[in-house]
Amino acid sequence: MIHIDDIQFDEDYYDQIIHLLMNSTGLNLDYYQTNFIEKRIKSRMIRVKCGTLESYYKYILETPSETDKFLDCFNINYSVFFRNWEVFERFEKIFLNSLYLTKKGIISDLRPNPERQYRRITKSFLPKNENKKSITSIPIKPYSSLTSLYRKIWNRSKNEKCINIWSCPCANGEEPYSIAMILDNLKNQIAGFPVFRIIASDIDNNAIRKAKLGIYNEDSTKNISTYYENKYFIKKKEFFGFTYSINENIKDCIEFIQEDMTKTHQTSLNYDIIFCRYLLIYISRKIRKEFLNIIQNRLNQGGLLILGKTETLLNSDSDLKLIDSSNRIYIKK
Repeated sequence: MIHIDDIQFDEDYYDQIIHLLMNSTGLNLDYYQTNFIEKRIKSRMIRVKCGTLESYYKYILETPSETDKFLDCFNINYSVFFRNWEVFERFEKIFLNSLYLTKKGIISDLRPNPERQYRRITKSFLPKNENKKSITSIPIKPYSSLTSLYRKIWNRSKNEKCINIWSCPCANGEEPYSIAMILDNLKNQIAGFPVFRIIASDIDNNAIRKAKLGIYNEDSTKNISTYYENKYFIKKKEFFGFTYSINENIKDCIEFIQEDMTKTHQTSLNYDIIFCRYLLIYISRKIRKEFLNIIQNRLNQGGLLILGKTETLLNSDSDLKLIDSSNRIYIKK
C-alpha cells in the first residue's frame, strides 16, 4: 500500500504533470498554494496506485478520464447549510436593522439544535413617536459602521431596486440557498421587504449541476433548524437514509454560474453583499491580492464582504474595514 509520506516529487515530472493538467482541465494551477496542489496530486496517486510522479504522468497520458477525476478531487466542495450558523444570524440582523420596522414579532430560528423553540425578534428599531417618519429623518448613531448599508438597503427597497448578493465559491449550493431561505423568511413577514438577487458561482461544473438540482443528503442538512427544514424542504425516505429537496421558490431566487472566480466574473453586476468563505486559504498570496481586487471592485461602497472564520485580510491599504472580528465581516469604506 502506498503511503502519502513515501511519495517523492521529482521536479521534472512535477512540472510536466502540472502542464498536462492545466492544458486538460483549464485550471490555472499557478493560482494555488503549492502544498495544496501537491496534496491533491498525492491523493490521486494513492487512489490509482502510482508510487512515483513518473508512473502517474504516464497514467494520465494513458487514461484520458483521469484529468476529470483530478478536477473532482481538486475542488473543495465541502459545505453544509448554515455552516457557522452564527454568521448567518449576524447577516439576518443586518437586514432586520436596515428596515423600517415597528414592534412586530418575526419568527426565525437559525440555531441547529432541533429542541430549541422558535425565538421571536421583537425589538423596535425606531422610537414610538417617530414610527411614521421616513428613515432619512431618523438620527443615526455615529458608532454604527453599517449606516451606509442600512440606508442603501432601505432606499433601494423604497425605489423597488434590487439588493445584489454574490456567493463565491458556492460549492454544491448550500450557502446561497441558506441566504435565500433567510431572506425569503423575512420577506414573507415584512411588508415592503426589498427585492433581492443572488448570484452563485463555482469553478466545478459538477457542483453547479448538483446545486441546480437542489437535492441533499443528511450530512449537508445537519445544521438546519427544524423551522427551516419544515418550511423549505421536502424530506424523503430513501434506502440509505433521507434526502432533502429544496423548494422550487427558493431555487428560483438564485442564478448559478460556472466560472473561475480568480480570473474574472461573468456578470456586470456590482454587489451589496459578497460571501466568499474558505477560498482565500487555498490560493497563493500573489493571486489572493489579485482576486481581492476583483472582489473589492465588485462591492458597492458600504457593502459587506463575509469571509470564512479562519480567513483574514492582511492588506492595510484596502478599502475594506473589519467590523466583526468573530464572523470575519468587512465593510467597504
